[in-house]
Formats: sequence, structure tokens, C-alpha cells
Amino acid sequence: MYIKNKILKTGTILTLAVTLAAPMVSFAAGPKVKYTQPGVTVQSDAAFIKYVSVEDIKNSLKDKGPINVSFDIDDTLLFSSQYFQYGKTVLTPGKFDFLKDQKFWDYVALEGDSHSIPKLSTKEIIKMHMERGDNIFFITGRTRGSMYKEGYLDKTANNLKNYFNMQKVNPIDYTADTPREGFKYDKSYFIKKHNVAIHYGDSDDDVLAAKEVGVRPIRVFRAPNSTNMPLPQAGGYGEEVLRNSAF
Repeated sequence: MYIKNKILKTGTILTLAVTLAAPMVSFAAGPKVKYTQPGVTVQSDAAFIKYVSVEDIKNSLKDKGPINVSFDIDDTLLFSSQYFQYGKTVLTPGKFDFLKDQKFWDYVALEGDSHSIPKLSTKEIIKMHMERGDNIFFITGRTRGSMYKEGYLDKTANNLKNYFNMQKVNPIDYTADTPREGFKYDKSYFIKKHNVAIHYGDSDDDVLAAKEVGVRPIRVFRAPNSTNMPLPQAGGYGEEVLRNSAF
């Protein structure tokens, strides 16, 4: 969700932000759920957070054959705030109407995340899953570019393939922040459709979508300089949190 007031922070980014926060204002359609325990916005030594490393995840799967896993894109795989900053400052100055404008999403689709920055932390995760022979899916709340049909390998998919050194890539699933009938959260349908065992994401809706369909969620830290503010409370639903995943 992209809210109007960006929080300016001073001091170290390792300051612990712990709260039983009320639900955040969001453009996503899923119902907001209060956190069940304290969470953090940046990595800390808080004992109540279930931190996991890439090696921990790998070890938890050592007795399993190849599985299906899914990833959110924005702030999970890629730092892509520049596109949303452009929408907020150029397309609809001071407003967030651009998020509902197909022209904005067509612009993003044509750019294909050519100027986005892949996160090093998720590079390691994807490498581990590829070495295991796992099947990887990308599920995003973005709206599909009008020049592409469902199931087509668009420019963003091909750039993700290159960024993460993947031999093959599946077409991206676009939800347009809209849950399918029978589901509360926009990504739930696709997580279930692909028989996913682990879903990675930075947002509350990523965690709640996975939980809705009985899938293991792993939270990825959102970068503290993301335009997507406020930062969610990682671990706030008792989910596992990937260590060192803000960048």
C-alpha cells in the first residue's frame, strides 16, 4: 500500500519498532487483521521473532522432494519504488489515483522492471530453491499490462529470469489487488492453484493469503527506504521472518 505521508526516520535504521499495531490503511482488498503479537520493522534481536536463514529453510526441506514456492515481487524480490514514486509525483501529483490507472500499469509493463534493483537476500533464496529443483511462481498485486495476455511471458518475467539466473520462468500471476471469488486475499487463489508449499512476501496480505489456504508464509523485510509506508510489523502474525532480507 502506498500512503500519503512518508515517515522520516532519524538515527540508526536498526532501531527496533515494536507494536501491536492496528491494521494499516491499504489499497489491497483483503480484510485487515490485527497483529497477534509484537512485530518488528527492521531486524533486531527480539526473542519473540521466529527468524530463519536460507540454510534453516533448506534444512527444513531436507526430507522433501521438489516443491512449489511462490514470491511476491515489489519489496520482496525487487526494490521498485522508483516506479511508484514516478506515479505519485508525475502522473497524479500528490494523489494515488495512478494505482487504479491502466496507463500507469502499461508503463510499468513496458519498462519491465528494467530499472528495478533485485534484492540480494532473495537471490540467495531463489538459488537455494533452484538447486533443490523446486518450481517457482511469481504472484503480484500489480495489474497486468494491457498489451499482454494471461499466461504470456512478459518483459518483467524475462527480466526476473535474468536477475535471478533462472533457467526457466513461469508466467507472472497478476491479481490487480482483487481477490477471486471465495477468497479473502488477492494472492490466495494463485497460491492454492499452484499447490504452493511456501509463500514469500513483505506485506501483511502476503502472510494472511498464505495462512488463508494453509500454506507456510515466510516474511521478507521491506527496505526501510521503500515508498510503501508504513513498514509492516514482520513477525506480527507469528510467521517466520527471513534474516537480513531488507536488501
